[in-house]
Amino acid sequence: MKHFKKYSAFYIPYIIFVLVVTALVVFNDKATLHLWMASHNTEAGDIFFKYYTEVGGNVPFFFVAVLLFYRYRIALILLITQLSVGLVVQVLKRLWDEPRPVKYFAEHYPKIELHKIAGAHLYSHNSFPSGHTAAAFAFFLVLAFFTHKSWLQLLYFFLAVLVGFSRVYLSQHFVLDLLVGSIVGVGVTSAFYLYFEKKSMKWADGSLRDVFSRKMG
Repeated sequence: MKHFKKYSAFYIPYIIFVLVVTALVVFNDKATLHLWMASHNTEAGDIFFKYYTEVGGNVPFFFVAVLLFYRYRIALILLITQLSVGLVVQVLKRLWDEPRPVKYFAEHYPKIELHKIAGAHLYSHNSFPSGHTAAAFAFFLVLAFFTHKSWLQLLYFFLAVLVGFSRVYLSQHFVLDLLVGSIVGVGVTSAFYLYFEKKSMKWADGSLRDVFSRKMG
């Protein structure tokens, strides 16, 4: 309960997000919901989401390298959660092997043409759940864990949601995929953080910056 209260600026809007998206999934047809979500496209949106979606790709691993110079603990938790979330997602993808929107619509609604963005390849398989969404929620939740500012925690939540929305906007995933992906990301990350929070690792509060400072001194 203490953990939830401390990071409530991320968790509370996330719970609301899960409830709202769950209602959308339950009360709407899969194809109709996707078309409605993906229909809000603009030229600026195409450019933005084409690149921003990669925040759920390799960007978190770049931050791992950067954070080694700030604090080992954050870099370690970020690395472990990213690898763990990725493993869970890959297992689920292969258990279900759901078709992605481009394949689903080609088979069930061949007359409907999805919005395509130049340079963005549309994948056909392993739609469920969204790996980019899971990685993004894991990434931003870890960042939220290391700030006491509520407005920053809330900002991190919205930045994670934007990655999830980008996956539907780009027609790489269905809404259910991003919902479950977010649950995997938040669930796995919360569990690992609670575990590491109880561990006494004094070395983890150091950084490569300290190492270089000592050598130069």
